[in-house]
Amino acid sequence: MSLQAPKDMAEERAAADFSIDKLSRFWAGGDEQYERREKAYAYIKTDPELVVQPPRNILEFTRDEWREFSMGQIFRIAQIAMKEGRDWAYDVGIATNVYSESFSMRFFVHDSLFRNVVKMLGNKEQQAQWLDDVENFRVYGCFAMTELGHSSALRDIETVATYDQATDEFVIDSPTVTSTKWWIGGSGQTSTHAVVISQTVIHGKHRGHNWFVVQLRDKFNGELMPGIRIGDIGKKVGHDGVDNGWIQFRGVRVPRSQMLQKWVTLDRHGNYTPAPNPAVMYATLIPERLSLITVTTQMIGQAITIATRYGVVRRQGNKNQQIMDYQSHYAEILPAISFMYMVKSAASTLDHQFDILTGGGEMDPMDYLNHMGDMHAISACLKGLTGWYSSEILETCRRACGGHAYSAYNGIGQIIGDWGVMTTGGGDNVVLLQQTARILIFRLTQKLEMDEYPELKFKSSTHYLLRAKEYLATPHWAVRDVKAVTKDLKLMEDALFAILLNSIREAMNNGKTLNDVLLDAVRAGEMHCAAFLYSDAVEKFGNAQPAPGVDPSVHSIMQRMTILWGMKALLRYSDQGFKENFLSAEQVKSLEELFIETCKGLRKQVIGLTDSFGFPDFVLKAPIAKYDGDIYQPYLETLLQAPNSVGKTPYFDKYIKPLTERVAPK
Repeated sequence: MSLQAPKDMAEERAAADFSIDKLSRFWAGGDEQYERREKAYAYIKTDPELVVQPPRNILEFTRDEWREFSMGQIFRIAQIAMKEGRDWAYDVGIATNVYSESFSMRFFVHDSLFRNVVKMLGNKEQQAQWLDDVENFRVYGCFAMTELGHSSALRDIETVATYDQATDEFVIDSPTVTSTKWWIGGSGQTSTHAVVISQTVIHGKHRGHNWFVVQLRDKFNGELMPGIRIGDIGKKVGHDGVDNGWIQFRGVRVPRSQMLQKWVTLDRHGNYTPAPNPAVMYATLIPERLSLITVTTQMIGQAITIATRYGVVRRQGNKNQQIMDYQSHYAEILPAISFMYMVKSAASTLDHQFDILTGGGEMDPMDYLNHMGDMHAISACLKGLTGWYSSEILETCRRACGGHAYSAYNGIGQIIGDWGVMTTGGGDNVVLLQQTARILIFRLTQKLEMDEYPELKFKSSTHYLLRAKEYLATPHWAVRDVKAVTKDLKLMEDALFAILLNSIREAMNNGKTLNDVLLDAVRAGEMHCAAFLYSDAVEKFGNAQPAPGVDPSVHSIMQRMTILWGMKALLRYSDQGFKENFLSAEQVKSLEELFIETCKGLRKQVIGLTDSFGFPDFVLKAPIAKYDGDIYQPYLETLLQAPNSVGKTPYFDKYIKPLTERVAPK
């Protein structure tokens, strides 16, 4: 045991100038949520169906073992729900999500993607028919959208459902190899049903896209239903516990009642009423992208915790300084920590907005579309920014741990493998950010040319467009002393919005196609998200006094996190501001100096900030990130448990001995 490392960790923890316990409870969502989380962690830690118990190691699993284990976790959650109630099963499920990303993804496909399609696009009768079975696992579902030849270009999908009026059924076909549903999580080995998006043909006329509930497997013997062909995608870079598969349909018949009909109707005679706008058929993609908030704080938060704990106990010999004291460490890790707090803070705002959207059936259709457009804009760019910036953070964390993060036994490598899908799955980030830019251009045009802006039941992520003329009329950032941004948080907010609006206007006015300015449009979409995260946090933590119920020390550190993120965001896009002549070279230089100074001032808060994420050691699965700082002996002991880590080489006699036993020629 290294005596210095635990001593360093204890001193770092004691250096926090806020209550770690209170920040932990704030992060969890309050005292009740904190207690429920801790109780759930304690429960799953000792449950052999939910957590791999020593001497077995989750990192040594084969693909088949991973698949069986993650399905066993889902089965265990279902058992808990049936025996001990859904509330407790929910808590245990959330804790298991954090422990196992494969479980998280596999369960999410059924419980969120499949269920949300039925909930958001099914009428009341269809919801009554399906939701109880879904929630009680009598039906296990998947989400069949992507095709082998079509992912982001949904309008070009080839799967076709043709209405047969004689039998009152749809006949679903995969007419080409490229129409094969592809990457469908849960379909490879598990799902009994799928929600399938398809081209729709009624009386020989194309009627756009519709969603169908299609049975894939017999619920009692697991055999494929007639006309269904399914295979497993095979080995992936990450998520080995998720059975991604492919699906082909050959004359598969489904009743008309299994075409989801909240927004469309089709009667027995083939009379079809389309949706008020085709866009409502894609509303289910919004919760998928918003779920990235939770996934980001779970996965990236773990990597940051590992890198931070290692950084404060690692010395190249006891007489040298902690590596976290180097600017190359703290100036990279602290902005990543602030990003986690911004994303977590935005979660409550977006959850509230989504609750309003899911009540859309009671809204006027145009009102619903306005709300959906706003939610689409923020959810699309949220996935873009968090996907890409989190990838940067993961590489930062890996490098911050030196060679030890290259070991699979220290957690970060596994997270990198699992995270990779987040930049392409669920919508390619470039396409999503382009879609956000389109919405911004449309709304800015409305405001500038017609002085119109939709009235929403929540504060829009595009609220700054209400002041578009004011921002666009401001040629320069009128801040002489950049240090003022730490006192008046609105200064950086205004700067971000002004730079962003000038970027959007440039895309509007140059007479080029959107593809000609695609990179600029993507950057504008990314900046919209960065500005939203800052603006949302400023509203909550920008005042001198904390909001009711928020501890003063929590408010203070959250304000400092907000300021740091504002600087990071403004510097990230300062080149754009400089090109627009909005920012001067002197302002950028001063902001860079203030940024480093702010990071240095927060250096001793890193352990308190990451402890507050609340990840137990057994969840982190990284001996170099032990809570008590004693990292070296546990690291060695973990490696000693690996297969064939000690002893004679199994292939010594076959390959090594014939080489080494030879007598050198004289």
